[in-house]
Amino acid sequence: MKNYYSILNITKTASKEEIKKAYRLKAVKYHPDKHNGDDYFVHKFLEVQESYETLIDPVKREQFDLEYNDFYNDDESQNDKEEKEQFNQEKRKEKDKEEEFYYNPHKPFYSERDRGQNESPQFEPKVDHWGDQLDDQIDFFKLPSKIGKIISGYSTLLKSEKPKTKTTKFKRFSIAILIAIAISSLIIFGFGVESIIWILIWSVAPLALLLWIANANVQFKHYNTFIGVNGFARFTCEGSRENIVSSYEINFNEITDLLKVTQINKKNFNYTGTDFGFVWLKNGRLISEINGSHQSKEGKPDKWQDEFWVNEIAERYWTVYLLDNMEKDLDIKGYIEFNLISYNNDQYESLPYIRLGVGYIEFINSKENFKYNFNDIKSVGSKGSNLFIEHKNYKKKFYFFESGNKNGIPLRNLSNYQYFFKSFELLLGYKFD
Repeated sequence: MKNYYSILNITKTASKEEIKKAYRLKAVKYHPDKHNGDDYFVHKFLEVQESYETLIDPVKREQFDLEYNDFYNDDESQNDKEEKEQFNQEKRKEKDKEEEFYYNPHKPFYSERDRGQNESPQFEPKVDHWGDQLDDQIDFFKLPSKIGKIISGYSTLLKSEKPKTKTTKFKRFSIAILIAIAISSLIIFGFGVESIIWILIWSVAPLALLLWIANANVQFKHYNTFIGVNGFARFTCEGSRENIVSSYEINFNEITDLLKVTQINKKNFNYTGTDFGFVWLKNGRLISEINGSHQSKEGKPDKWQDEFWVNEIAERYWTVYLLDNMEKDLDIKGYIEFNLISYNNDQYESLPYIRLGVGYIEFINSKENFKYNFNDIKSVGSKGSNLFIEHKNYKKKFYFFESGNKNGIPLRNLSNYQYFFKSFELLLGYKFD
């Protein structure tokens, strides 16, 4: 028989608050993004969920306690010994698994010790950002130094690829020019083109096109991106592996807020593209800003759009970083805080807007804060890009008149979006699809 109390590491007399805290700690510890689908830790995560759902429900908990007492009262001393031995074996197995992951640089699971390590061990990743095994021919021309243990990576460069020599470049450009002259001559003289404008067009167009193709073929420009336990990085080389023309390494300890912006564009109700932006801030100061666009209606562009993907996946690990620090923030301040981010006078501004604590959400207002305790919340719903929370005193009357309390959250401006929804679930018990 499973012992849900042991799984959550709490006593049989644990209060609801103790059960919730134990669940938060365990749910974060075995979070899916920490183990990349390892069977053992998937099982542990599901066990934690099962234990919490049983013990937090008074009816289910009472039924479990009856079965628990019947099971252990049959032969109390023997069952007690077996339970303790089973618990100790499970703890040893868990410790061994964590040790295995810790000392093997290519295992994606990480623990508290990994979280405390900001220096990046110089081992190339074995999996890409999508969980697939990397080909042995992939070349990482530079490794990050300050994002902690490297979890995944992506590179456009192969080990066999070498920069083109000057002689090779000269030959390719010469061939391109000769072919362009031949094409222009064939069109102009073969079709008897007499217009000066068209002669100019057919003289320049083939040359420009073939020079562009030749330049693309001789260009040596590649990207490396990395996701680590404590940050992410991107490097660009051009001309040679050693010539790094642009780079950034961002450690999560340098960040307080992430604003992610997605704008889906349509024309005549037809999808025309998606604009995106990732703004990384520390107390309102800009650390990094990445803007771009893609053509994937599903929000999953091609892998070559590496700046989108490294920031998209970094958001996931940034959320896990915040979850790892959630209990510490709750112990120190009693709540976690979320900001609204705006852009005014060529700079980003950060305004505290929400506080989440155990069993409550509080809206910060210049006049007076308003707190919703768990039992005060009538409903939570969304409309467009806004989330609305209604107090049980809220009433909607005729002709758009309202009474009571209702607060909106503009999600487009809310920092740490993913963390907000996850912590809302863990602290107030609401789940979002």
